[in-house]
This record gives sequence, structure tokens and C-alpha cells, in this order.
Amino acid sequence: MENKLKIGIAHGDINGISYELIIKMMADNKLCEVCTPVLYGSSKVAAYYRKMLNVENFNLNSVQTAKEANPKRCNVVNCVDDEVKVEPGQETPESDEAAMLALNTALDALDGGELAAVVAAPVGIRAFHLQKAEGCTELLTNRYDARQATPLLVGNHLKVGFMTMHLPLHEVASHISLNSVLTKLKTLDHTLRRDFTIRKPRIAVLGLNPRTGGQEQGETEKEALVPAIAKARENGILAFGPYHADTFFTGMDYQKFDVVLAMYHDQGMIPFKTLEGNEGAVLVAGLPVVYTSSVSGTAFDIAGQGTGDETGLRNALYLAMDVYATRKENTALASNPLQHYNVEGNANESDLNVDQIAGIRHQSED
Repeated sequence: MENKLKIGIAHGDINGISYELIIKMMADNKLCEVCTPVLYGSSKVAAYYRKMLNVENFNLNSVQTAKEANPKRCNVVNCVDDEVKVEPGQETPESDEAAMLALNTALDALDGGELAAVVAAPVGIRAFHLQKAEGCTELLTNRYDARQATPLLVGNHLKVGFMTMHLPLHEVASHISLNSVLTKLKTLDHTLRRDFTIRKPRIAVLGLNPRTGGQEQGETEKEALVPAIAKARENGILAFGPYHADTFFTGMDYQKFDVVLAMYHDQGMIPFKTLEGNEGAVLVAGLPVVYTSSVSGTAFDIAGQGTGDETGLRNALYLAMDVYATRKENTALASNPLQHYNVEGNANESDLNVDQIAGIRHQSED
């Protein structure tokens, strides 16, 4: 298949489970049937872990750029010093630097049109500090000047967005305002429409404080969440809540919604990992490019033991492919939309207001 998407894979932290996940994923022969994978990292580090994990019949095709990638092979762009020191289980300044070098090289290739998307293997938080960022979302926000960017957890049963991520709890409330919540709701609504073809996304908003209903709402709910939800509804966004975070996931009500907006990291991450395990993926929504990662972390405590589960990284790659294809299709459709006509009057509905359209449809049904 000559038109397979080229997907860049940034190798993550070389001392965590990243290479184990990458090797296990790439060792699956089916991978090259659906895409052309291009690893940004080190063939020597890959060989080190292949030997440690005793993986046979695994080889990488070295190329200078993604343009040279063999569509029938797993490829590698060597962008890290061959002498880089590998210390499984230890996050080191050298491993942080290697992680950022690979990620930025992959993003450069993405921006240059060589790749359809970038998938990132697990990276330690300290690595992003080298780029003066608190995490991958902030790094990407700065790189693409995408102030609306936000991580979106994607699983088989649940999608979760976040108002805040890597903040101490005592700082969370100060980052939640009517405008910030409304902006987040607009981003999630747009992402679900464009990247997942959900025509009318239903968004559940969790409350920040323990009591969010009736007359006992906290200040954040009264001043930010409730008015933001009302404003979103005025703009055609189907936002609901705020809901009690402690009971929202105890039943099946969460399945009635397309996405849940959590107020802080653990409020959304705990139920997501409980329901999805480490098989979920992360899409950074609101970017002009497609960037995904696995929901699992670097897991230094099990590095090199062969017990890492590559399912999440594989799902992140599949998610990247799906989002790229869906976004491309929906963008094309939006640029040349089909117009709707009233057959009886030969009237273009785009020239009529909502009441007139409803009236015409009612008369036609009669």
C-alpha cells in the first residue's frame, strides 16, 4: 500500500519502559500493513533493549529522514548520540535530553510535512523542564501558539478532558473561571466534531467542590462552572452539570456522555485508569497537528524486566491514524458542504432563519 501514513514515534525516556513498548509494538508484523512507522531515537539503544528482552527477529531500517522510510519496514532516524548512556530504571539528565531531542526532531519532521502524526512514548516530567514547560501540553502550546490546547484521554469506554493538569490542589480554583471553562468546552466540542465525527457532543462537567448541587454550591461552581455551562448552551454546546465527582462514575451515567471535563489531574485520571487500565491513549486536542501518546508513564520501577504492556502505545498510534484521517475528511467536507433545499419552494435553507426552516419542515411533513 503506497499511500500508507507515515507515523513518527518519539522514543521517550531511554531508561524507562519506552523501548520495551516500542519493540513489542514494532515486532508485530501487522503494524507495517497499516502504516509506515518511523522511530526517532537510536538504533543502538533499540539493540540494547532487544538483547536485554531477548526479542528475536527484530530489526530497524536506518534512514536519514522520514522521506526515505521503507513502507514495508520499521524505520529509525538516529537523532541521539550513539554514546548515550543507558541506565534502566533511572531518570537522568542524559535520558531527559535524549527524550527531548527525539521529540523535537520528530515534531520538526511533522511540521515539514514528512509525517502525518507523531506518537510519543512515555517521557518523564523533568525532561519537559529542559524546554521550560511543565509537560507535553505546555510544550506543544508554546510551539504552536495554541492556547486552547488540552489533553484528552481516549479509551474504549470513556473520554476525559481537563481544566488543569500539573498544579498543586491549592492552586486549581484560581485557574478556573467562566471564560477558561467556556474556552475548554468550545475546544472539546470542536475536537469531538472534527476529530471523532460526533455531530452533537454531550459534555459532562464535574464540580470542583464536594457539594455541587442545590443551594450548597461552592464559589467555583457558582461563579465559573454554572454560568459557563449556561453560556455554552447558548452557543449550541451540549454541556451539562456540574456533577458530583464522587458519585458520577459509581453507576453508568458517565456512558451517556461523549466526554467528561474534570477540574484537575487526579479527578479525571483515577476513574479513567480504573476503567481503561493502561490501554488508553492521550490526544492533545486543539493543535493544528496530530499528536498522541500512551496514558502509561515511564515506569522506571519495571524498566528492563519485560513486563511492560505495549497496548496503550499501540492504541495511541491507531488513534493518531484515525484522527488524522477523520480530520482530513471532515475538513474537506466543511470546505465544500452540501446545501439543504426545500424541495417545494426550491429555497436554500441557509438563507432562512431557524423558525422558517422548522415551519417549512413541519408543512412538508403534513
